[in-house]
Amino acid sequence: MAGPGSTTGHNAGGTSLPRPRWQSWLAAGLLLLAIAGVAVAAYLAWENTQGRSGVCTIAHGCSKVQQSRYGKIMGIPVSVPGLALYIFLAAAAAAWIADFRALHPVVVVLAFYGALGGFLFSADLTYIEAYVIDAWCIYCIVSASLMAALFAGWSLMLAASLRSRGETT
Repeated sequence: MAGPGSTTGHNAGGTSLPRPRWQSWLAAGLLLLAIAGVAVAAYLAWENTQGRSGVCTIAHGCSKVQQSRYGKIMGIPVSVPGLALYIFLAAAAAAWIADFRALHPVVVVLAFYGALGGFLFSADLTYIEAYVIDAWCIYCIVSASLMAALFAGWSLMLAASLRSRGETT
């Protein structure tokens, strides 16, 4: 039976394994962060595909950043693949919470690498904003912050998954 600080999960063999409660709370937080990312990226993707840059009130470089050569990948606004990544990370968190087909290890690894890629891409774009374009886009900053938090969270989930895997073998 699981202890007071855990919930019940299952391994690939279908047997119950204790799952620390903090992981469930973290997964819920990751889901909320990913949903916030979906909202930001969906707004920007809509605006960008309409040829607009979105309302930019805090930092006044949104148009300059989004209309630069770094604002698109093969003619597609970077907000579009960003939206796809946030949707994937939200689905991964939901699958982890629901214990979808006991695929926790697979979900954690895929989400970790997705968040890592998003984090590195966001870090690169943030560097470009600061040192190449010399303009800031508040949506980009918010997205980079969300992606950094998602990367940190999925890193913790991966570390816990690897630790628990070592304890069961």
